[in-house]
Amino acid sequence: MLVGPLPMLKAVRKLSIEKEIPCQISLEERMGCGLGVCLGCAVKTAKSTVENPQYFHVCKGGPVFRAKDVDI
Repeated sequence: MLVGPLPMLKAVRKLSIEKEIPCQISLEERMGCGLGVCLGCAVKTAKSTVENPQYFHVCKGGPVFRAKDVDI
């Protein structure tokens, strides 16, 4: 599991995907409501596209996610 500043999370996420190493990351996002309603904690999923945006709510589904599932 990985915890740290966003630039480090991005670098390790990229490396873990390239090397096919399982990795979990803990995201620290602002959580205004704690229910996912305010969207303050929303992070894009790796499958998100411009035509079909998809998000995880850190307050509800996290804060720990598989690195390959989020787009940070």
